[in-house]
Amino acid sequence: MNTVGERIKERRQQMGWTQEQLAEKAGISKGFLSDLETGTRNVSAEYLLKIAQALKVTLDFLMKGDSSKLKTSEVQIPARLSDLAKQQHLSFAQTLMLLDMRLQIKAHRSNTQTDDLEKFDWERFYEAVKQFLK
Repeated sequence: MNTVGERIKERRQQMGWTQEQLAEKAGISKGFLSDLETGTRNVSAEYLLKIAQALKVTLDFLMKGDSSKLKTSEVQIPARLSDLAKQQHLSFAQTLMLLDMRLQIKAHRSNTQTDDLEKFDWERFYEAVKQFLK
């Protein structure tokens, strides 16, 4: 089974990017990325999320290697989340991070319930996780 670092490297190469390009897109140093890819360094959830977003994959893909979890390029932002983003002056990246965090939490909690993202309490969720948004 591939490691997180090996999956990062494989996906980066699929996208035709150098380490410098991915590091820049994810907001990390090239040296840190190199250490991740070789398995000599661990990664925090915050940086793993940034890398996943840059590579257009889910956290599940990076952590478990499930290729069915590759993201599509089209993202639907729920209206309530969009309204919150405007109120809080969140960047597009921060808004996507909030959405991705919610989807990841939901994916790990239950497969049986549907989650109406339009009715979800985004303000409460934002207050709980805003310290992780940069």
